[in-house]
Amino acid sequence: MSKHAILADLPQQKLAELLAGLGQPDYRAEQVFDWVHRKNTWEPVLMSNLPAGLREQLSAQFEAEPLVLRDQVKSSDGSIKYAWLTHDDHPVEAVMMPGFGYGTALCVSSQSGCPMACKFCETGYMGLKSWLSAGQILLQLYAVERLSGMTADRMVFMGMGEPLLNLRAVKQVVNVLTSEAGRAWSPRRITISTVGLAAPMVKLAREFPRVNLALSLHFTTEGLRREQMPEADHSLQALQQALYFYRRFNGGKVTLEYTLISGVNDREADARRLAKFARMAGLDRDSALVQEADEAPEPPRLRPLPVHVNLIAYNPIPSADYTGSADREISDFARLLSEAGVPVTVRRSRGQDVGAACGQLGSRLAG
Repeated sequence: MSKHAILADLPQQKLAELLAGLGQPDYRAEQVFDWVHRKNTWEPVLMSNLPAGLREQLSAQFEAEPLVLRDQVKSSDGSIKYAWLTHDDHPVEAVMMPGFGYGTALCVSSQSGCPMACKFCETGYMGLKSWLSAGQILLQLYAVERLSGMTADRMVFMGMGEPLLNLRAVKQVVNVLTSEAGRAWSPRRITISTVGLAAPMVKLAREFPRVNLALSLHFTTEGLRREQMPEADHSLQALQQALYFYRRFNGGKVTLEYTLISGVNDREADARRLAKFARMAGLDRDSALVQEADEAPEPPRLRPLPVHVNLIAYNPIPSADYTGSADREISDFARLLSEAGVPVTVRRSRGQDVGAACGQLGSRLAG
């Protein structure tokens, strides 16, 4: 094992193999897995139904503190931002958000920093610090639940990083949370967000259960996406095809996330282009991907077109001088979408006063 091995990184089968190698009976793997993934206890010394000798062996091999808590700060709206450091001193942040209509949501990071360099996002100015393992992602959930005394009802991959660049770890997280031995969650309690990477979106559709997919579109012209989101896919046609494929082939809920920046992407023309994208107007029906999607068996309870749009007011960050659209501009934009037949929700940011809102997670520790 490496110097900083994490018990939460081991799939149940790997854990069973490890314990068998230590001469332990089969049921020990179930006990340890239960401690980590159901009881929020990753320190072997605290696993009271294990023999003392086994606890000592596991403690010698696995870290008791894989993520080092540096700060936690509570917003006036009840959200709590948690900031950790990895053993390489790379920052990781997560946000617990109680009080939604569907319960309590936890926003987690999939990378420390982010390589996508979006100009309206503080994390993008950090660059990529490190990849997070499945265990480091899961421990954000387990640590926050233990620290807050709350239980997360949903997980959203909307923190630091681009989840679709870390699909192997993200898939392991989803497998643990949806397995009977883990949390036994419905996949619909998990949302994976992406700045727009068409090929990984297709892979997600093929290999994952019906998790929710959120495409952070933000700009309705390829020129603006190229300027403002330089590392994302810029082809709106490719993104539209990938989104359509995900919806038809996988059946998971899909949404379009759209941050409104005053004078940049909040004009009437932007709303009309966004409505066309959401309605799949102009979709290339002759593309191989679209034809494959149309030939796939239709998943049950397939959500109708057009795709739902979430409008988000821009949250200010130190590294950019953009201004968020005014409430009247947001209302007018939402009205134009609704009049075009597009279902739309205006999302109010959570945790903005503590740097916990969308786009605000950054290299500085919370507070």
